[in-house]
Amino acid sequence: MKGHMGHMDMSGAMNMGGGLSNEEYARRYWYGIAGCVGLLAVIRVAKSLQTRWRLSESRRDHPSIPSRPQSRLSKAYATATAACREVLYPQPVHFTGRFSRFFTPLPIGRWLLLIIYWIVLLSFLWQNNIIPKDDPLYLYRWDKVGYRAAWLSVTQVPFIYLLSCKFNPISLLTGISYERFNWLHRWAARTLWLTVIVHWSFFYHSWSIYGIVDKQIAFMPMIKWGFGAWGILTWMLLSGFGFFRHLSHELFVLQHIAGAAALLWVLHTHVPTKAAYNIWMAVAFLTFDWGARLIHGVLQNTHILGRLNSKIPGYSTRLEPLPGNVVRVTIESVDFTWKTGQHCFLNMPRLRPFESHPYTIANVADLESNGQRTMTLLIQARAGFSRTLWKTAIKHDGTDRRFRAFLSGPWGSPPILSQYETVVLIACSSGASFIIPLLQDLARNSGCVGNVELHWIIREEEHFSWFRDELITLVEQSHSTLLKPQIHIHITRPSDRTAVFSNQVAEPSPSKPEPRCTSTEVEVEEISLSTRTSTASVPSMENEKSPLTPRPERAARTASINMSYGGRPSLDSMIRPAMESALGETAVIVCGSTSITAQSRTYVANLSDERAVHKGTGAQGIMLFTETYGW
Repeated sequence: MKGHMGHMDMSGAMNMGGGLSNEEYARRYWYGIAGCVGLLAVIRVAKSLQTRWRLSESRRDHPSIPSRPQSRLSKAYATATAACREVLYPQPVHFTGRFSRFFTPLPIGRWLLLIIYWIVLLSFLWQNNIIPKDDPLYLYRWDKVGYRAAWLSVTQVPFIYLLSCKFNPISLLTGISYERFNWLHRWAARTLWLTVIVHWSFFYHSWSIYGIVDKQIAFMPMIKWGFGAWGILTWMLLSGFGFFRHLSHELFVLQHIAGAAALLWVLHTHVPTKAAYNIWMAVAFLTFDWGARLIHGVLQNTHILGRLNSKIPGYSTRLEPLPGNVVRVTIESVDFTWKTGQHCFLNMPRLRPFESHPYTIANVADLESNGQRTMTLLIQARAGFSRTLWKTAIKHDGTDRRFRAFLSGPWGSPPILSQYETVVLIACSSGASFIIPLLQDLARNSGCVGNVELHWIIREEEHFSWFRDELITLVEQSHSTLLKPQIHIHITRPSDRTAVFSNQVAEPSPSKPEPRCTSTEVEVEEISLSTRTSTASVPSMENEKSPLTPRPERAARTASINMSYGGRPSLDSMIRPAMESALGETAVIVCGSTSITAQSRTYVANLSDERAVHKGTGAQGIMLFTETYGW
């Protein structure tokens, strides 16, 4: 018995009874991954063609609504899209406690993807892998499952490492940015942890039946390395829990990188030669990613590819403290461009030399009069690097002190909002650094957009100063454009003093009409966001099927900044009015905490179902895009 088992490896030694080999199941796993990536790539191409067509139609003179489907094919596609959104968007359960919020379940769409992933793995694990009692090889029934689980486990390793890379073929083909795969990276690793348990527990049970556990461990060193790998994986899962990542992100990153490297080394020692290619695949993915990032970072920060004639590496940077423990980081003479909604990694060697953190770029990539660009980051001081930035900004406030910064980026794939007819932007606190540049970009290139509304929820009135000048300038400039943005500032903790917004804003230039700025007192008792819906407010079918021309009330709108005090607005009050007046597809963009993004997902799905979007009522589609604080 012992001699026979000692010659077994992870190859085809346990493929008794016919059927596919373990290596074939490993290949099918990657066929499935490739198929999913291919499907997402096809969807990306279809969306790209749709966007180009819509923007092309918007430049024509005839009064059409490009985002409103007209042909049978486009209507069928819109109906299928709406149905998928109603199923995939909802996130009905979320927690808001200091500790419980890290246990917030995934949106339904992500759960469905995980369930499919698990079903595929389970089918691979058990297919042709159960030996009947009358089979002479019934003695090896536990070992056979253990070997199959070993192959499924080691096959997942390169996929998990691939999902951690910023430069990766999946993002290149699908257009989905790397940070959007973080949740899948974590859950795939948790799945790996479970399949590894199946691997060693089935072998352990088989050995315990014959009382040879100690002998196997003594004569097969690879077993010890295997338990070592499982121990490292267990530690990485526990230390990667959201609560610990939040406590000290810097420490998490350092130990996670060290753990990932150690895991590959231990696995390479554990697995047989025939399966070692999986480890080398993971090494190749990491090498390409880190190498590409290093080369890109060197070229970017030494200005070799840019137009900046500076021999000093990095970029000159100013720090400015703002109300609410926020620091504005102004990076001068940036010699590369970016898209609104993207982010970059910031490193400041004089403050914290070995740390690089991602922050949303809080302005559009406009060229200044000198032909150069200035990049702005708005950073909420919490702990670690951001707290150091805040303290440094306070220390040097009022001085002309500059710091040297090194950048990596830009990263991210924000949505193209100019293809939609109506856009609703919702930001909580510093989430405006993602939302307001999108509004600025729409004001310059409105495309198909006929109506845009911004809702910015802040605690204190003084927080409005973060983007005060940008919003006032935007409203003033809108008098010469067709797009009239409606800006709503919701202050949840009004100060004791009577605030009159018109006294706070700068006087507009004499040549331009004064923006309509109002200060409205409201009393809202609710503390948490409400997602109430009411079927009574659904427009009739006749009203939905209105002519494809601009409505008189919309054409008569003027851009404005409206401020309200006293409480949080409900999602219904922010989204429904714009939806019910939409002539074409609506985009709802939300940036804030997990709480508001979860509620937005569920609300938009319910609203789409309530209004029977693209199901004969004439109600138009709703696209939702959410961003949260951190990953």
